[in-house]
Amino acid sequence: MSQTRDEIIQCRLSKMTEWAKKRRCFLAGPPNGWGEDWYIRIGGNGYTAVSLDCERPLLGFASRPTTDIETVISHFKKGTVKELGRPTPEKRAQAWLIKQAINDKLNLKTYLGLDGSIYEELLFALDEVSFGDKDHKPIGRLDILAVGICDAGAFPVFIELKSRRLLGRLLCQLQEYQCHMKRYEHEFAMLINACTNVEVNLSKYGRIIVWPKSQSGNVSDRVEVECGQHKVTIIESDTDNWTDIKDFSFHPYNQVYPPTPYI
Repeated sequence: MSQTRDEIIQCRLSKMTEWAKKRRCFLAGPPNGWGEDWYIRIGGNGYTAVSLDCERPLLGFASRPTTDIETVISHFKKGTVKELGRPTPEKRAQAWLIKQAINDKLNLKTYLGLDGSIYEELLFALDEVSFGDKDHKPIGRLDILAVGICDAGAFPVFIELKSRRLLGRLLCQLQEYQCHMKRYEHEFAMLINACTNVEVNLSKYGRIIVWPKSQSGNVSDRVEVECGQHKVTIIESDTDNWTDIKDFSFHPYNQVYPPTPYI
């Protein structure tokens, strides 16, 4: 009997949870010579050896994932990162954030300019989180899934990065991701815990958009109003272009909203 889309995704998330547990144990004491630009991504088909080098951001060392963590290590040591194709400024920013988090006990808070905000911690869990594939559409792919710790609780936080300030599109994507995660609430709670060792409450969600500052430097009333209505925090960079940036600086653009109940 063929599986339904829901059954396939639930099975995939359960496998990712087991891989995440192994990754967390491995990274607690990585071997000598572990590269500072190496990142083990977890996806629906296993581990992928990924580059965090700003010149080849988020490019793979091997042509396909593996379910064996020792094999992914060999991909780092033997593989060659493929050449960068079209410019992808978002990936440059994403790789930078992941690298900072990995080097600071997974905490993204400082690097997004959120010191002094409602978040006690903002822990990186996963990137490129897929809610489907070409054979099981619709496909959604969240840039960064984090865990926000505040108000004596821990909640998922969706982070979308975009080098163009496309508010309407980003708000729709965040809403779609929230609906997908709610549908697979139990599996995602287990997966996030495996990544961060934190028990999360999926009754609330935080939502953050990260983009460059405007060329004019002006604050848009429309952005303020729509993000206030949706309780979405905007974080912008100190520069208006991410193409050649190697060391980012970010700060909140509007109010930093706490996680809000699922709607």
